[in-house]
Amino acid sequence: MSASLSDDEIEDRFFLLGRMEILNALNDLIHRREAVAVYFNGGKDFILTLLLEARSDALIFDLGGDPRTNKMLAQATACVFIAAPDGIRVQFSGIQPQRISWGDTDAFWVPLPNQVIRLQRRECYRNVLPVLTALKVKLSNEYGVSLCDWVLHDLSVSGFGATVIGAPHFANDETVAHVVIALSDKTRLDCSGMIRHISQIDRNGKGRYRVGVKFIDLPHVVEVAIQRYIIKIEYERRKLLMK
Repeated sequence: MSASLSDDEIEDRFFLLGRMEILNALNDLIHRREAVAVYFNGGKDFILTLLLEARSDALIFDLGGDPRTNKMLAQATACVFIAAPDGIRVQFSGIQPQRISWGDTDAFWVPLPNQVIRLQRRECYRNVLPVLTALKVKLSNEYGVSLCDWVLHDLSVSGFGATVIGAPHFANDETVAHVVIALSDKTRLDCSGMIRHISQIDRNGKGRYRVGVKFIDLPHVVEVAIQRYIIKIEYERRKLLMK
């Protein structure tokens, strides 16, 4: 029997798809008064908020503390909500946030999300990838000229780490036009990235370096694909440990 989880099994374990399940998850955040981060503008901007009301067709949430950021959010076409009650990452997307009156105060409104993702702490953060089936990443410039091909060391929805031999020809905070990773035969990540750190990890003359890269403007559908990939890797790792 295969140790891998199918997409249907991943949805069963980690995705809330039914309306009542989604409402229950959102109402739990409301009753806890759990802080929620709302990211928009490709993750470049965010507010911290509280969810106020979960309706059958909509979600109401509080304004952030900065009027300028609230104004920017009202002009956004999409946003991502992230909370972490008891170390469990809860994430869902919203579209077309609108500013409304809620009782005697102002608030934001988005349509009720059609799915909510719940991930345990170990599945949300950067996962070290298996060596035998390691993914490769290709970096290229805006003209499509290849800059390097690396084997990934770790991966998350925010970026990746790679171990390379020899000092990389990049600088911290340098932007790379194209970061391409084939997650599967059907799913391909292609976005821009930023070099976040370059660190030498040995002093014995081999010149090994660890490079951290942050994804920029990663499409939500690819973010979900990364989460699915990480879940599969974790599941296979646990199955091997249980043998």
